[in-house]
Amino acid sequence: MNQISVIVQNNPPQGQHDRSLPTRLLELFRAGAQSDTALPFTHQAQAFHRVLNNEQLFLVAGTASGKTLAIGAPLFYKLEDGEIRKVLLMYPTVALLEDQKRVMQQLARASQLDNQIGQLQGGMSRSKLVENLNKKVLLSTPDEIYWFFRKNVKYNALLIYGLCQVDEFVLDEAHLFNGLMLRNFEHLWQRIKTMAGCLDKSPRLHILTATPTADLQRLNRAESIRGNSKCYDVNVSFRPSGRFDRDKQIVEAINEVLNAGQRKVLVVCNSARMTHQLFEKYKVENATSIPVEHRLKFGKVKLGDLIAWLEKAGIEKELIDELNEQLFREEDLVLDDAPAGTPIKVSLQDVVAQTTEVLERQCWRVKRAVWEQSQQKGETWESLLKNRPLPCGIISAVRERLKQATEVEKQQAIVDEWLSDTIERLGNVADVPIECEAKEFIALTNAFVAIGVDRQLALQLTKRLRYEIKIDSTQLPARKLSHRIVYLRWLDWLVEKDKANRLREAVKIGLESGELETECRHIGLWKGTDVPVIVYSGSMAKHAREGLINVFSDLERAVLISTSAVEVGVDFHADVLITEECEGNSFLQRFGRVGRHGTNSMVITLVGGDAFSKLNALDGKEISRSDFSERMTQIFPMRNYAASSPLLDASHYLVNEQLGRIGARLNESFQEDAKAMAKKLRAADIQLNYGLRSTMPQIALSDGVTKDPFYLLRYVDNEHLRPADSPFEVARAKVWFTGLIFQKAKFDAIVNLDDTLKASQHLFVLYHGRLEFVTRNGIGDFHARNLLSSGTMNKNNPLYFLLLQGDVYLSRIDREISNEEYVTDDEQNPLFIPNQTYLVMFGWSDAEETRRLLTAAKVVDWEELHYDWDRFKLDSNKAMVILEDTTGACFAAYKELVEYVGRQIQN
Repeated sequence: MNQISVIVQNNPPQGQHDRSLPTRLLELFRAGAQSDTALPFTHQAQAFHRVLNNEQLFLVAGTASGKTLAIGAPLFYKLEDGEIRKVLLMYPTVALLEDQKRVMQQLARASQLDNQIGQLQGGMSRSKLVENLNKKVLLSTPDEIYWFFRKNVKYNALLIYGLCQVDEFVLDEAHLFNGLMLRNFEHLWQRIKTMAGCLDKSPRLHILTATPTADLQRLNRAESIRGNSKCYDVNVSFRPSGRFDRDKQIVEAINEVLNAGQRKVLVVCNSARMTHQLFEKYKVENATSIPVEHRLKFGKVKLGDLIAWLEKAGIEKELIDELNEQLFREEDLVLDDAPAGTPIKVSLQDVVAQTTEVLERQCWRVKRAVWEQSQQKGETWESLLKNRPLPCGIISAVRERLKQATEVEKQQAIVDEWLSDTIERLGNVADVPIECEAKEFIALTNAFVAIGVDRQLALQLTKRLRYEIKIDSTQLPARKLSHRIVYLRWLDWLVEKDKANRLREAVKIGLESGELETECRHIGLWKGTDVPVIVYSGSMAKHAREGLINVFSDLERAVLISTSAVEVGVDFHADVLITEECEGNSFLQRFGRVGRHGTNSMVITLVGGDAFSKLNALDGKEISRSDFSERMTQIFPMRNYAASSPLLDASHYLVNEQLGRIGARLNESFQEDAKAMAKKLRAADIQLNYGLRSTMPQIALSDGVTKDPFYLLRYVDNEHLRPADSPFEVARAKVWFTGLIFQKAKFDAIVNLDDTLKASQHLFVLYHGRLEFVTRNGIGDFHARNLLSSGTMNKNNPLYFLLLQGDVYLSRIDREISNEEYVTDDEQNPLFIPNQTYLVMFGWSDAEETRRLLTAAKVVDWEELHYDWDRFKLDSNKAMVILEDTTGACFAAYKELVEYVGRQIQN
C-alpha cells in the first residue's frame, strides 16, 4: 500500500507531590479526577499556584492534559473558602459546555456547592435569567452572552449587573477564537472589565488553549504554563487520496482496522453530507448489540408492536389506553394537515399566541420599511415591503394615521400601538374554542374580522396560521396508527412518573428477551459486521445528538462517524482515528482523541497529492509529539482570517452607546478612527449586524438544523421554502437535513446582482484613509450604470470596488439547463438576506483572474467571507460579489483591495 508511516512519541506528564498545596484543594482535585490517589501533573500544580495567588492563567496544553481540573479545582477551592463569590466559564461550543458541566458538577458536589451551577443561554425568561445569575458557578458560550445584547436589549442591565459580580472568567479552547471572532471577544472582555470596574471589581481572565498565539496572549498578558498530554505513542499513516474516491477509501480503512481487531474507531469527515452518507449507506438496522439502557434512550418501535408487547407483559388496559391517548395528542400536526371538510376546534389561547408571534415579526418589517421610506422619499411602503401581503395589509390598516405623523419614531409607535391593540382585542374574545372547518378555516378568518381586522389581512393571517397552529390529532378522522413510530424515551413524559417507570420496566424486559425489537435512529451495525456504528454531527438537532458519545464510550466495540463537531466538546477516546486532511489545528484536535489508553493506537489520514509529497520526508521516522504538531501546522493548510476591521470596532462603539454612562466610559478607550466612523454610521442611521461569529442569517430546516442559504438552496426547490419573518433567518425549509444527503445538487445559488443593486441603500467609500457614506435608494445600481456606461473600463481603479449595504436578493442556476431563476418561497415572495454589507468588484468577470487579485491582495479564502464563485458560470456575469459571514469582514477586504490596487497604480 502506498503510504507514509510515522511513529509519534509522547512524553507524558508526571504526577507530583506538592506539599505546599492546601490539603483541601487536593481533595477537590481527586474528587474531580474520581481517584483517591491521583496527583496533579506539574502543569496542573503550577496552575493551582497561579490561581491561588490571584494571578491570571494562560495554560497551553492539548487534549488529555487535565486542563479542566487545572482551573476547576482551585476555583472551587476559592469559592468554598469564600475568597471569591462567582466564576463564569465560557466554552466555544455548547457541546463542550455540556461535557464540562459534568466535571463541574462533580467538583460542586465535593465542595458542597451542589445547587450552585447555572447556565446562561439565549431565549431565557427574565425569571430564569435571574435564577441562573444568582448561582456561584456560571457556564455559557460567548455567543449566548452576545445573544442578550443582540436580541434582548431589555435584559442588558440585568445581565450587566450579573456579569459585574463575577470574580474570575475562564475561556476554554481559546484557540478556536480567530480573526474577527477574537476581535469581537476582545470587545466583550473589555466591556465586562469596564463594567466591573464601576463596582470597584477587577475580574481575572484565565485562558486555556492547545495552540498559543500572540493575539490570545494579548487578552490577559499572563506568562504561559505548558503541559503535556497523558498519552502513549501513536502509529500514524498518511495515504494519498483524491476528492472523488475518498469515501471509498474511508470505508476500506474502516473494514481494515475492524478486521485487525481494533475496538474503538473514530472517523472524522470534513462535511456533514459525507458523514451522513457513509452512515446511511453502510449501517444495518440491528440494535441487538446495543445495551438496553441505550436502546431505551435512542430506540424506536412501531406503536402496534409496543402495545402488543405491553398487553402480553400484563400492563392493564387503562394504562395502555392512557398511553395511546397521549401519543395521539403528541402527534405533531398543524391545521393544514387536516383533511378538507374536517371540523376542528381551535383553542383561542393558541390563536392569540401564534398570532402574536406572526404579527410581531411582520410589524418589525413594517417599522423597518417606515424608516427606509424616510430615507428614500420616492419609494412607497409597499414597494419597500416587496408587496408582501401580510405586512402590506398592516400598512393598509394604519395608512391614514401614518400619513398624519411626520416623524419616523411616531410612525413606528403607531405600528406598535396597532399591534398591541389588535392582540388585546383578540385576547378579550370569549375564551371558547373557535369551531372551524378545514381547509379554509373561515370561522378563524371571521374571528379576526370581528375584532376589526380587514378581511383581506384576516385571510392572509389565517393562511399563515394554518402552518403554525398545532392541533390535537384526536380531532381528526379515525386512522390506524399501528405503523406509527414511537421513540421509547417518550415514555418518561407521556404518563406520570410511577406509571412511566412500570412501562419502562416492561419494555426493558421485552428488549432483553428479544420479544420487543427496536431500531435506533442514529445507531446501527456496520455492514458485514456485528460492530455498532454511530453518527454524530453538527447537522443533527441538539436533542438528537445528546448522549450518542456516551454510547460510543460505553460500547466494547464501535465505529463513530462524525464531523469536526467532535474536535472539541466531548471528552472521549478512540483506538483508531480515520480522518480527511484538514486545517492543521483541527487535525491536531482530532489526533488528540487517540493514544490515551494503550500503545496500539493508530491514525490513518487521507491527504491530497501536495500534502503527501511534503510528508514524504517523515516516512519511517520516530518523532516527538511536539515536533509532529509543529510539522502538521506547517504542512496542512491554515485557515485565513481577517485580522481586524475598523467597521467592526465602530459597531461596538455604537453598542456601547446603548449602555448609558458605562458605555460612554467604555468608548473613551476607542481609537479616533473608530469613533469618527461610529458617529458617521449613527448620523446615517446605518444598522450593522451584531454577533460574535457568523452574522449571516440562515435557513431553518424542519429538524431544527440551520444551514447557510448558499449551501441549502442547491437542493431545495421554491415550493419547499416557507417565509421566515425573523431578521435572523432567510427562510424555513419544509425538509429534513437527512432527507437531502443523497440528493444531487440541482442548482448553484448565487446573488441576484441586478435586484441587489437596486435594493442597496448605502455606499461606503474609502477616501484618503477615511470612510465616507452615501445614502440613496439604489445607490449601487446608480454607480454600476455609470461605471458600465463610461466606455473606458479600468477594473483596477479603486472606484470599481463598491462596498454597499442593503438586502441581498438570491437567484440560482439550474445545473441542467444553465438558466438563472429567482429564488422565492412557496408564497412567491422573493428570497433575500436582509440588511447585509457586501462588496461588488465590477469588471472582474473571470474567475482565475479574480482569484489572482484576491490572492495578491491577501484577501482570498477568508473564513469570515462568502465568495460568490458560482456566478462566473453565467455568461452575463458583470462582477464578482463577496458577502460577509461576520460583520466588518467586507470592509476589511475592501480596504485591503483598495490599498493594493492603489500601490499598483503608483508603481
